[in-house]
Formats: sequence, structure tokens, C-alpha cells
Amino acid sequence: MNTGAPNSPARSQGSALPGSTIAITGLGMVSAIGPDVASSCASARAGLTRWRELDIQVTEEDTLEALPLKGQEVSSLTLGFEGFARWLRLGDAALRDLLEHSGLERSTFAQTGIHLQLPGTWLEEVHLQGSLLDRFPEGARERIRRGFDAERTEKREQLTRRFLPELLALNQLPLAPRTQVYAFGGAATFCQVLTRAVEALRSRSLERCIVGGIDSWVDGETLTQAYEMGLLRTPNRPVGRFPGEAAAFVLLERVDAARARGARIEALLGPVTSTVEAGHRFSGRPLTGAALFEAITTCFPEGARQAEEVGLSIVNLNGDEPRSREYGYTLVRLEEAGLPTSSRRWYVPEHFGEIGAATGAVAICMGVRGFMRRYARSPSILVSLLDDELPRGAFLLRDIPWRQDEAGVTAPHGRQS
Repeated sequence: MNTGAPNSPARSQGSALPGSTIAITGLGMVSAIGPDVASSCASARAGLTRWRELDIQVTEEDTLEALPLKGQEVSSLTLGFEGFARWLRLGDAALRDLLEHSGLERSTFAQTGIHLQLPGTWLEEVHLQGSLLDRFPEGARERIRRGFDAERTEKREQLTRRFLPELLALNQLPLAPRTQVYAFGGAATFCQVLTRAVEALRSRSLERCIVGGIDSWVDGETLTQAYEMGLLRTPNRPVGRFPGEAAAFVLLERVDAARARGARIEALLGPVTSTVEAGHRFSGRPLTGAALFEAITTCFPEGARQAEEVGLSIVNLNGDEPRSREYGYTLVRLEEAGLPTSSRRWYVPEHFGEIGAATGAVAICMGVRGFMRRYARSPSILVSLLDDELPRGAFLLRDIPWRQDEAGVTAPHGRQS
């Protein structure tokens, strides 16, 4: 429901912000621990999880008992669905939640775009290189690789022709084809998606943009590949990630466009940066935290470092030892540079499992709900995204400079809503 009436305190205070400032005016989400953004983030805040037994079983070394792997599955939506259909089910639920949350009306659709991130093919490609190709004679490997590449290209073309049109049709959201943009990759790729959306808003080619991600690591093929590559925690492997699935969307608008439609501004998007590491998870090259440090540094231009108060970080540490080590190196670099190294951190996979392409959008939902419900306890949040692939990224979320309760009394950090 749109609660930003023309004479509301939020809108009048919003006029103090520069019109080109990027505002967050809507959230939508579905996860294993909640059917919408409010319940998902509240469940994460309460420390709830919803583990389910998955299809893959592992023999426990000490007892020789067959035990199933565990993960977080949105079974009410995805049971019996795989691949394209599974992503569509997740995306439909999250987009419906955003539309209800943001109060978008049909009159605004012509100026609205959507930038969607879906999983890339990196996991499949590394799995192919590391296991499947070893089963074939060396002379046949190149021919087999070309066949797999052609199949992936065809699947990608079919996906980009169908997915967004079908998702938008389910929600009666007739956005122009030119405004529908895809991206593919892991968690840190989301910063590139955000950057393109912000550029479209500031160039005024769009008035508002829906940005989001969908992923499922419990889907059959992805789950099998992750298990065979040693990425998952098992009864015999005490470190590793638990697979999950989620979809999340965020509505971004310039402040002037938000004012024009009387939208409720819930938070502000600060600087967004992305960099590239020298190697990936299986490249054999040491990950020293230099790329993530560079991304975070760019979020704090000279002169603004001391003024920016960051008392909370959101990071996608997932139980993977190389990722934790890389983030530790990053913290050392940040400390030496005098940049924020808040001891208060929220970890997206702790509550939702490994959710890949959906991680960045879920992090925004967590942060903004923390502002709105007044438990973030920080005027700014630093989101840092690591990856199995090469990209690294960071961005800032900022609380709005006003938070008023229903009586119109200024509150320091957020309104109970």
C-alpha cells in the first residue's frame, strides 16, 4: 500500500534531499523462512532457520549411516519444480510482494524498468572442467566442450527470451522490452547490476527501476555440482556452505520521481562499487582481500571517511574457509587504512543458506528493514559481497535523515512499521 500521501511528513522532509539522490521505495522477497520481506527479515532477526533434508545422501564415516544433506528450501512454492519453472515461482512471489509494498500504479509503468540477476554458468563450467572432462579421452574433450558451450548458449537465449516477459505477465506489469535487462553471475555481480540501474536513473532514461536477484542452490543440478565440487557442508566435512534459495526485489527511484508519485522513501542508496579479483575459488591463486578492499575504499572518498558513521556491516560469509580468510585479510587492510571495520555484522547465508545471485538484493532488504524497525542502530550500513567467481563488490545503505512516529515526533533511527 502506498502510504506516502502528498502532505505526509516523509514527503515534505524528502524535499530536502537532492533530486538525483537514489531512494529505496519498495522491497519484495521470498525465502525459506518467510513468504514476504517483512516475515523473512523478522525471522532472520529472531535467528530462525528452516532446514530440510535434501535428496543427496552421504555415508557418515564413523557410523556408516546414510545421512541426507540439509538446506533451506521454499518447499511451499518450489516442491516439484526445477530450473526455469523454479526460478519463476520464486520470482513471482517476490515481485508480487514488492508491488504490494511499493504502491506502484499502472500510470508509472511507462517510466519503470527491471534489472534482474540470475545465476551464471560458472559453477557448471568449473564442474565440467574438473570432473566430467576427465572421463573422456584427451582428443575428444574439445569436441565435448564445444557441445556443452553450444547447449549453454541455446539455453541462455531461450531464458532471456522468455523469463522476464513471463514473470512480468504473471504480475500484470507491462514494462517495455528496452527496459528489461538481464545479468548473470554470483553474489558480487549484483553490484554491477546496481550500478547500471543507477546510471539509467541518473541519465533519466528511467524514472524508477526494479532491481533483484533469483537463485536456488537446492535445485537438483546445482546441488549435485556444488556437492561434487566439495563446496557443501556434510556429515564428513565440518566447514562449507548450506544451500538455500530465495528471490528478492528492490525498487529504486530518484528522489524527485519518488516525490512526484508520493512514494514513501524507506532508505537511500549510497556509493556502489565493484572490482575483480585475480583468481577464482578454484584457480589456485591466493585471495588476499585486495579486490574487496579496493571496492570498499571507493565507497569512502577522501574527506568523507571520518564523516561516514558505519556501525553495521552485512557480509555474505557462508561457512567457506577460503572466503572467511579473504574477508579477514580485507579487515586487516581496512583497519590499516582507517576505514570502517564494525564489529557488528549480519551474515546473509546464516539465515537463508547460500543464495548466490539473490544475495545482494536480500542484503538490501535486511538492511532497510533494520532501518525501518529501528534495530539496525546505525545511520549507514556497509554491504560487502564476496564471490566464488572473480567479481567483488560493496555499497552503502543510508537511513533517511528523518524518522517520525505516527505522532510526528522525530526518532533517531527508524519508524516502527
